[in-house]
Amino acid sequence: MKTILTQLKLWVTRGALRLRPDVSRLQLQAGQLLHDLGRLYEAYPALMIAVDLEPGNAQGHFALGTTLAALGCLPESRIALARARRLDPGNPDIAFALGNIYFECSEIDLAVRAYERAIRLRPDHARAYFNLGHAFKEKGLLQQAATAFRRALAVEPRFFKARFMLAYVYALMDLNNEAIEQYRLTISASPTYVKAYYNLGNCYLKKGQTAQALDAYYAILELEPTHARAHFAIGQALARRGQLAEALASFQEALALKNDFPECHLAYARGLEAVGRIRAALHHFRVYVNDPGAQEHRDEVIAHIAALTRALPRRENTAEIRAFQGSQGEPDPRADA
Repeated sequence: MKTILTQLKLWVTRGALRLRPDVSRLQLQAGQLLHDLGRLYEAYPALMIAVDLEPGNAQGHFALGTTLAALGCLPESRIALARARRLDPGNPDIAFALGNIYFECSEIDLAVRAYERAIRLRPDHARAYFNLGHAFKEKGLLQQAATAFRRALAVEPRFFKARFMLAYVYALMDLNNEAIEQYRLTISASPTYVKAYYNLGNCYLKKGQTAQALDAYYAILELEPTHARAHFAIGQALARRGQLAEALASFQEALALKNDFPECHLAYARGLEAVGRIRAALHHFRVYVNDPGAQEHRDEVIAHIAALTRALPRRENTAEIRAFQGSQGEPDPRADA
């Protein structure tokens, strides 16, 4: 219904523009309506005409900056929004939008100042507190980030994404109990928020509460059965409990859903080694070390592959060493045979 009304307003506005194309207000309205309909490439020329016709109109520059940002033209958006702020320095929405552009450009200090300005202009600006929290987190200022997220919640208690981020920051601060409480409250407010279940499970796993962790991970599969990371996390929790057969089955399921998953290949390899399936373990260790994204344990795993290979019976040992050398890009002596 809203889309139909917007299209009707656009039809009326364009009718008026055919009679008076030199009216800035009509060009601005047409651009804003086109933006709302997602027709950004049509919105842009209308908004350019609007600001050319009335350069002193802050709303025109604001609308143009917003559309340019949606088009991914961040430098141009920044210029337009800066002009809008100069023309209307008391507008909290302009300050907030400019903060978002600074954040996207990785100019976090400028983003912080812009969000703080938006909050001074509108003290109940929950979204500005929320984005300020993200900016502080980006700077590693976790206490300030937590304060900003709490203030967002004080303004808007049902803002579940702010509560999720508060929990996330608590977890980064090793305040595990507080993180668990906030994740549970997030889930109460948004029962289908998969990330909250996943992070809640991770917090429980960190505390060694594997039963509660598994409850959280299994809840994800009820919502999203093909969630590879949930299967992986279940495997990790089961391995912690010594249920290796079940853990291996979960790792297999995760890899069937997402094969380019280096940490799962590593966990699966370790599980296979633990149950004595060395040749299968070696395969997954190799997959791990050959993945460009696997850096954290790469050197350790390469050394472990060599040690496992040396421990194999002599006939298998030679073949395994050659296979490993081949996977590392070293010449295989058989190639010249």
